[in-house]
Amino acid sequence: MIPAKLRKSMNRRTFLNASAAAAGAIAVNSQLSERAVAQSVDESPTFRRPRTIIPVPTPSPEFQQVAAGVPDTKMTREATGLLREFSTPVLINHSHRVFFWANEMGRQTGQKFDVELVFICAAFHDLGLLRKFSSATDRFEVDSANAVRQFLEHHGVPNARIQTAWDAISLHTTPGIAAYKPLEVELLYNGVALDSLGVGYETFPVDVRNRVVSQFPRVNFKQEIAEAFFHGFEHKPETTVYTCNEDICSHFIRNYKHSNFYDQVQNSPFPNS
Repeated sequence: MIPAKLRKSMNRRTFLNASAAAAGAIAVNSQLSERAVAQSVDESPTFRRPRTIIPVPTPSPEFQQVAAGVPDTKMTREATGLLREFSTPVLINHSHRVFFWANEMGRQTGQKFDVELVFICAAFHDLGLLRKFSSATDRFEVDSANAVRQFLEHHGVPNARIQTAWDAISLHTTPGIAAYKPLEVELLYNGVALDSLGVGYETFPVDVRNRVVSQFPRVNFKQEIAEAFFHGFEHKPETTVYTCNEDICSHFIRNYKHSNFYDQVQNSPFPNS
């Protein structure tokens, strides 16, 4: 309970946020460990591992060849290998185009950014659509993010860099947040938005656009990417509720009932008081 004296010094928004955070903590306390409760603010933040770990294999050497323009490192070769060995042509090309769009956008900012990490994020961002990397209950974006965390941990990458990659991939379909995260997160989001939705198409350099598309064509992309999305979560459509992916479900699933947040609020069992 917040003391009256302290409560008076807080504005209404701060008080509501504090109350909401406390309520959320109570709702999930069964999952908290003693260490998590006692964690010092000076310690590195922890994260919650998935209940079921889906192994990320090391790809066969013959698939570990990066394309021209991709930074050539051990991790980018392995990330490319995972794409080429386990993914599909539409996702292989899409992931590469996303990297090149993001890389050009990063160059235009004039700021330093982690090019290697941006490529790895682009390579992994849709792996969760593949059954090999798909869980039974998590959003595909989270499956992809968990896969990249496992991959980067295997390579001894520092936690902060891993968290940036996890955030970039888990948020790549969520608007309004990436711009307030590290630049790599925003670059992946914008690269996906350009390739999937055409956001920024008119202002993007034509020479880069033409060169990348000639290298990684968009053959029947609009239909095939929609089908790739659907096949990635048709076994767990409940994970798409309140996301853009629910629109895919409503298109492909006959008589699909689209969720309605307003109705859910109105139908809450709590009475007004």
